[in-house]
Amino acid sequence: MHRNAWHPGWRNLGIAALAMVATLPGRTQGLGLVTEPLLADLGLDRVAFASLNFWATLIGALFCLPVGRLTDRLGARRLLAALAVALGLTVVGMSRASAGFWTFAVFVTLTRGLGQSALSVVSLAHAGKWFARRLPMAMGIYALLVSIGFMRRFRRWAQQ
Repeated sequence: MHRNAWHPGWRNLGIAALAMVATLPGRTQGLGLVTEPLLADLGLDRVAFASLNFWATLIGALFCLPVGRLTDRLGARRLLAALAVALGLTVVGMSRASAGFWTFAVFVTLTRGLGQSALSVVSLAHAGKWFARRLPMAMGIYALLVSIGFMRRFRRWAQQ
């Protein structure tokens, strides 16, 4: 019996890695790229921004809690797509947030919760659900793809 060399998990591993790269706006490195313009545009001092970032990170971490159950209920692909769209809309909303501190605080918290937290969890789950025997190799490839993706995105943003 001839076994097909192409396992559908490899495609899903690539999708999961792309989803993890999409979490960059909710991560410290991604937010750090736009910190100075945000401080200037919103008239925030560094201490207020650091406080906001601290609380947004803690509150955003709570988004991880329901993700496991939602992944089992909705499926990793559906949840991954829904979170990616929600994060994208949040980033667009954040780019237009000139209404002050509290509006900005809500958007920063959402980028932390949807990106750094929820989308990261479902991305890892999506990658891991497709492999049993080759899981260590698959996760190594996943980590490599994510690293390359972050480097490319970070470099592109830093050049702008």
